[in-house]
Amino acid sequence: MSYPSRSAYIPIAVMASSIVAFSSASASQIPHGAASRQTTPARPATPARVISPPRTEAITVNARPNHPHLAAHTGLGALGTRSEFDTPFAISTVSAAAAARVQAIDINDLFRTQPGVQENSNGGATASGASFRVRGLDLDWTNGYKIDGFSIPYWYIDLPIGNFQQFQLVKGASAFLYGFGSPGAVLDFQLKKPVDTRVASVEAGYRSDSAFRQSFDVGGPLDKSGHITARLTANNEVGKIYNQGWIRETSVSGALRDQITRNLAWHADAFYLNTLQDGMINGVTVSSKLTSLTPISGRLPLGSAESWKRNDFKHFNTGFDWDFADNWSTKVSYAYTHLDERFPSNGLTFLDNRGDYLNQPFQQTRVFGYHQAQDVTEGRFRTGALHHDVVAGVMWLYQRFDADANAGFTAPIQYGNIYTTRPTATNGTNYRPRLYHYVDYTQVAPFWSDTITWHKFSLLAGARYTDYIENDYATNGSGRRTAARRNNPVTPVVSLSYKPVPWINAYFSYIQAMQSGTQAAATARNAYQVFSPIRSDEYEIGVKMQRRRWTTTLAAYRLDTIAAYVDSNNVQQQGGDVRYQGIEAAGTFQAMRDLEISGSFTYLDARYGSGTPYAGRKVESTSPIEASFATYYTLPFARAVTLNGGFTYASSGWLNPSNSFYLQSYLIGRIGTQYTTRIDGHRLTVRAALDNISNERYWVSRGALQLFPGAPRTVSLSARFEL
Repeated sequence: MSYPSRSAYIPIAVMASSIVAFSSASASQIPHGAASRQTTPARPATPARVISPPRTEAITVNARPNHPHLAAHTGLGALGTRSEFDTPFAISTVSAAAAARVQAIDINDLFRTQPGVQENSNGGATASGASFRVRGLDLDWTNGYKIDGFSIPYWYIDLPIGNFQQFQLVKGASAFLYGFGSPGAVLDFQLKKPVDTRVASVEAGYRSDSAFRQSFDVGGPLDKSGHITARLTANNEVGKIYNQGWIRETSVSGALRDQITRNLAWHADAFYLNTLQDGMINGVTVSSKLTSLTPISGRLPLGSAESWKRNDFKHFNTGFDWDFADNWSTKVSYAYTHLDERFPSNGLTFLDNRGDYLNQPFQQTRVFGYHQAQDVTEGRFRTGALHHDVVAGVMWLYQRFDADANAGFTAPIQYGNIYTTRPTATNGTNYRPRLYHYVDYTQVAPFWSDTITWHKFSLLAGARYTDYIENDYATNGSGRRTAARRNNPVTPVVSLSYKPVPWINAYFSYIQAMQSGTQAAATARNAYQVFSPIRSDEYEIGVKMQRRRWTTTLAAYRLDTIAAYVDSNNVQQQGGDVRYQGIEAAGTFQAMRDLEISGSFTYLDARYGSGTPYAGRKVESTSPIEASFATYYTLPFARAVTLNGGFTYASSGWLNPSNSFYLQSYLIGRIGTQYTTRIDGHRLTVRAALDNISNERYWVSRGALQLFPGAPRTVSLSARFEL
């Protein structure tokens, strides 16, 4: 297969050519005086008689972009639309404004200060993308990531931050809210939506060592009545990064909404991403004979210069929102997602603490196709003194996964030292994929929930029934079906909340989760083996407090599930018990008008139980203690300037389930600044940030004996001009 051309991308200048025409056209449709009005936040999508066009625009950053963040309403799958404060589960929500002020590049940057979240892959050091664990568990690569609530395949990719207006991480309740998925959490990327007043902006950015980014964002009404609104966003980044790799990432998203009648609206949302990464590695492992490994600089090149990876990702969803009666509404929608991942690369294994390695060519090809349809109806009514908020619906999801029969390691074996010799052996120039139908899943799942409120008490009860069908096929590409699994689980949820005063919500919740069985990695000896579905149970007790100047959340949880691990013979196993239990706390305090302080703390005790060879030992790649701190300060004598800084800490842990390989702790600091001014009446925002200010060397880990060097000291700059 020929090497992909670096020039085969959509120039941002070509995409940007539409911004002037769109801005002029939409401006001409705005009623007199509307152009001067500030864009208003989105109203909660509660069941109301009138559907208003969405009005979300959360890019303009002020001193307190998240206040009061617990009160914001958002869609929560089978729970319908409600505020974070009223939800009896731990939720972390990051807005586009919050992402902008820390210049977030990927999801690790977004959630680095959130409790219970630990980075486990550095997207800049490997082509595997950024990822994290939540409460000690990986998110489900097949079902744990969403766009606008629809499942997407998130197999080692990065979605650009600039196309989304909000990022929502829901912990513990994923299976009931969205169907099969990891009990740790589910992450929903929410695309930028149409707005009812014109917005238009362009942005340019830079990050170490020489990657340059350009983007534009434009939206507004398309007709004089304002019934038809739209949004178009495009991003492009090209250049070298700090580990001598090269990236090109182009993304475009569009949204259209038509308020057909007073009570009926239609919407369509689309997202496209194409990436090419050169000189990046698939993964780094360590010899099972080692008990520790000194961290290396994230600037060292681990991938062969001729290794490459291409991702082609498409997502589309459409549907109708209908308010068919007072306090009752229904949403019918359909989504399609496709991911084509081509990855001829190399795999590196460290042999000792001196930097000696074994390198082999490696290739991996994966193609996913998802179809999903759902109907969600929600409403409210009273029965005497009881107030009911009811949500009912049904979801259908079909997922197909095509794999590469030629995936894995090949000859020749290369030996070298990472400090003196860059790996050269790769499949980048000898890529011969052979795709076959690997596995497919079908889910049909009706669900129901009722939140019954009586004075200060609320009882949530619900259940999801899933008709789950899985077909597995021979890994040699013959097309022979090797297994057919069918499960019909009912996963219940129950929660009791108590509000002694309106600004305090104390809750207890119990939920069962189901997720697809483990899929052995291409690097395991039993590569691509598929295991049976997994059931888990989680208990959580917590309290949320929301005041004008401060917010606090506190949660304690226990999660019991089936263990999945790679044993000392590099064989993927599933069986036995594992327990994750811990405490999470987070808070934000507006100490003064110009000073905001926030922090979080996490304690996690994750241990293997009976039925495994590691009973009583700690789960690999987890840190018992995590903490973060962040502050934002607007200079009183120069109010156009805001300073920010903070740190993230992760304690030491273990790299293997036998707890013989020690993983060091780390402390990463960050500082940044923002300057805002106006040029001819248009806002200009300039930002700068310095990450890992001490240039600390540290490891992050995705699983047993898998390591990735953390990012070194890096600089990022950006300038955004609102037209």
